[in-house]
Amino acid sequence: MEESDIIDVKYDDSITIKSYPTSFDLVDNDSTPDIRNLKYKTNTDHLNCPICQQPFITPLTTICGHTFCKECILEFVKSLRNGSNNDTTTTTGHCPLDRTPIDAANINDLFPTPLIVTNLVDDLKVYCLNSERGCDWSGSRWEVDHHVMDLCPYTGVKCGGQRHNDQVCELIVERRYFKNAEVNECIHKIFNCEFCDAEITKITEEEHLDHDCLYNYKTCELCGNDSIPQKNMAKHQENCIKMGKIKCPAHEIGCKWVGSNETSLEIHLQNGNCQLNQFLPFYASMNERMTNLESENSFLQRQLNKILDSIIQGKVTNLGYNEGLEEINKFSGGEEQDKLIYLNFELDRLKFEINEKLIPFMKRSKMNDQENMIKNLVNDNFMMREDMNLQRMMINSLRKQLQFMLFSRNRSVGVGNAMSSPMHGDDFGTDLYELESRSSSEERFNLKL
Repeated sequence: MEESDIIDVKYDDSITIKSYPTSFDLVDNDSTPDIRNLKYKTNTDHLNCPICQQPFITPLTTICGHTFCKECILEFVKSLRNGSNNDTTTTTGHCPLDRTPIDAANINDLFPTPLIVTNLVDDLKVYCLNSERGCDWSGSRWEVDHHVMDLCPYTGVKCGGQRHNDQVCELIVERRYFKNAEVNECIHKIFNCEFCDAEITKITEEEHLDHDCLYNYKTCELCGNDSIPQKNMAKHQENCIKMGKIKCPAHEIGCKWVGSNETSLEIHLQNGNCQLNQFLPFYASMNERMTNLESENSFLQRQLNKILDSIIQGKVTNLGYNEGLEEINKFSGGEEQDKLIYLNFELDRLKFEINEKLIPFMKRSKMNDQENMIKNLVNDNFMMREDMNLQRMMINSLRKQLQFMLFSRNRSVGVGNAMSSPMHGDDFGTDLYELESRSSSEERFNLKL
């Protein structure tokens, strides 16, 4: 770049951002939105803190059942301590509503409100903190942080653009002006309008083209005139309508037909002459479905961002009370009650984590012991079965030997008797009976074996 070009570069530092009491500017990493400045869309009387008369912020509940913002009740107890002649390290006080004695350091006297109340407050519908600057966003209170920090086009941020003298612009501007700006470009840089050569910046460009420039020509959809300045387009279309100019219902999806009366419109639409008009119901249905899907996707994305933000910030949940881990050690020297409260919360959190990790381990150990016992019983059963099979084989062998000995003995006795004396009819019947009874007893003995 030549030296003459550098000298010609000008910047308009007189442009300042519009600031309101509730507006949010992201000027550094420590900037956080103050949700006490929010405007609510719905009635919040049943969820208001009795002290500040605003919806609860990090609510705590007393032993007597009354709920207050954490900051409100701790400041109230601190004021009682400072206004008395007692020891400044004491944390005792009383409930602002019924004067029930409470100890701010005792988790049983002052404890986090149940999660359902916290969720009810966080789901209240609110307007954007930058609504006075022009932002039309509205949503749940828990979404405000992500919206104004990352998405809101009206959030104030530092320009951060590089200037020709190697300086960095520190002026605060709205985020939306960076949409068409180049990377590391100062949006306060003055340049000439491409239509009328007027001197403008990225901040004033949109306003100039829409309301000031006489040569920013646009085409009228009603009459087709292509030499209408953008600043005069709204008034020109009003005149076209008064003159009877009528557009096809399908003009939003591309139909260019324009008529002068209702009769010509009927002729245009009859017998399916306008195919875009026939496609219009399907287009409207698809557009509605797309809108619903986008809304659902946006909701899921917000939920995911909320979870990710909680993880990144190191937040933990104690009975429905969210507290940043990095904030546990942020105490001042005289706030002893705050230390004790945070230590009690941290102690409960550690107990919960220990129980959560040890109980499953103990159950797992018991299950392992049971599995080992079952395996041992199965092995013992298998060994006993093998021993029984071996005993059965030995018994069968003894039984066969005993049968053989009995058979041999009976046979020798029968042969001896037959040789010593002849059998008569009666004797033969008697011997036969005895032989049958002996055989049946031997069979019963074999069955028992």
